Amino acid sequence: MSSLSDVLAISTTQDALFKGSVLLKGHESYVRDITFIPGTRLLVTCSEDKSIRLWDLDTGKQVGKPLLGQDYVVWVVAASPDGRWIVSGGGNGSILVWEVAAKKSVPISFKGHESGVEGVVFAPDAETFASASIDETVRVWKRETGKVLLGPLQVGSWAYSVSYSPDGTKLVAGTQKHIIMWNPATGEELLKIEQRAFRIAFTPDGHRLVSGNWKDVRISDATTENIIKQFDAHTRHNFVSLAIAPNGTKFATTSHDRTTRFFDLTTFKPIGEPLEHPDEVWGVAFSEDSQLIATGCRDKLVRTWTVPQSQSEEFQQEISDLTPDDEFFNIYPPRRPNHIPYGMAQRSAPRSRIMALVNRLPFRRKSQQAYPSAGHLHHPQKARFLQHLPFRRSMPSPTQPRVVNVAAGHATERVVVISVPHYKKANDTRRPLREEPVLHDTAQSDTTSVVSYADSLPNVHWVMAFLCYLSCWSDGRLRIPPRWDLEPTQASHQHNGGDAHARK
Repeated sequence: MSSLSDVLAISTTQDALFKGSVLLKGHESYVRDITFIPGTRLLVTCSEDKSIRLWDLDTGKQVGKPLLGQDYVVWVVAASPDGRWIVSGGGNGSILVWEVAAKKSVPISFKGHESGVEGVVFAPDAETFASASIDETVRVWKRETGKVLLGPLQVGSWAYSVSYSPDGTKLVAGTQKHIIMWNPATGEELLKIEQRAFRIAFTPDGHRLVSGNWKDVRISDATTENIIKQFDAHTRHNFVSLAIAPNGTKFATTSHDRTTRFFDLTTFKPIGEPLEHPDEVWGVAFSEDSQLIATGCRDKLVRTWTVPQSQSEEFQQEISDLTPDDEFFNIYPPRRPNHIPYGMAQRSAPRSRIMALVNRLPFRRKSQQAYPSAGHLHHPQKARFLQHLPFRRSMPSPTQPRVVNVAAGHATERVVVISVPHYKKANDTRRPLREEPVLHDTAQSDTTSVVSYADSLPNVHWVMAFLCYLSCWSDGRLRIPPRWDLEPTQASHQHNGGDAHARK
């Protein structure tokens, strides 16, 4: 038994015209209609040889014997949404229902049409189906009993095609003169458009109608009947059939010009190149996953093809290719910056060997204990070092007197502490100061807030700051001036000996 790849290889070597297609041979006359059976790997076709045939897509072979029963050419065929039933319509007005599992027709008569049946379609519930005939009527049938539930609905001209909305609340028919829509439960006419439609179908969302005339295709609003788009799909010969992909991205049309063409349902632009056939193409259908298309041709052959992607599908594919899948994140979990797992202390690696040396200095270790909150400054690389300089060690409370501690030099034996006059800020160009809690000290425990002067530090390199520290190596303290102008205020000065103290 040959496989699907074997059939593909044979078909592509016979004629380069059919490259990429799989040929299914068996019918003895024109293949008039074709459809996929949902939930299966089966394809069903009908022909003017009065037969219906099932095909296995995995093997490319016919399944069982032809289904015979109609005494006239079979024009149309449709499958139920649950994949259990097939309905066929003959050129003499006859209708038969077939059970897929048993591969035989049910013993129920569906008589009513007086002329050829051009279109059949199952309702979403698979319990009823509708038919359109050139006897100028549309009928809705009960599958189990053969009873006519709605109709005959007189349309005034040949009826070619019927289609249900996805929710089953609307039924539309394409005729020689009009597009007519009904409520299938009540028979109320909902819409009537003066437009010929040989084939018509609802889009999968139920909002639009796609119909084909002699050469043009028309997309209409299913509620307001407004024309959304109308264009010529086939320019040389007449339009024959159409099918809409179940995923709603595209539709296909066939014509007497021996081609099948694809169009994007979003941009309405052609997709890929036309699929060339050796003769007129009568039937077309999409697979349930919208990846495969089958065509029935006047040359007695059935062909299956891979469906080209639309622009919207290609864009979605590019996006999915750029997005890592779940397995990628399982191997490489994303990490947030500055994220510290609960219960773990933050550890900062030294930036260089020099910084590692600085971190080992006595003043560094002493300052880390005194100012542990310095890591939260705006510029942590600079602030971690600058906070240990002499002028950074003095961070007095606003309630304490402002003092300048002058370090003793080589020729000096005294340290003089003087009171600094009160000043007010002027022309402050600094950013708003932040409030920080005062750290506990061994000398006193004060929980009042202090003003952070981190934003007032000069923008100096840490090496320069280190050299500055070496130049004034002592225990003295000197606070660097902030970035504002100071204006003296009127403050009282006492000279009773308490303002200055000298000590040895």
